[in-house]
Amino acid sequence: MRELLAVILMLAAGTAAANPMLEKCLPFAPASCALTDASTADEFLACFGTKPLIETGKGESACSEELAHARVHKACDANDIPIVCAGVKPGENRTMSCLRKNKKKLSADCLKALKDYDALTSPAAEGGERKKGRGKAGVAAVRC
Repeated sequence: MRELLAVILMLAAGTAAANPMLEKCLPFAPASCALTDASTADEFLACFGTKPLIETGKGESACSEELAHARVHKACDANDIPIVCAGVKPGENRTMSCLRKNKKKLSADCLKALKDYDALTSPAAEGGERKKGRGKAGVAAVRC
């Protein structure tokens, strides 16, 4: 039912680009969070907390990756990206690559979020095999 709601909201409002967590995470959000198509990334992060979802094979990995990506931006957008990666054009994994290349210059919070994201999306986290469309240039990372 929540999957259908996410698809309906996405089609009606055209919000997939505005909030990529809508399609990937709304189906797994507890109803008590009251997330909608207008919910912000911060509201999704507050709803899901800091831990990755327990995967049951129903798409949780895409949601976990999206949440981890949002945590990188929450931790890095204010200071690290504008300073360390100033001038890097977003897209095609350029921002994430810049952060990885400049780990020694990152704040502790940004570095932790980046490490958590990389641990979740690395081939080792997936039993040593990289899944198609995932990894260091995964689905979430491509847009930044």
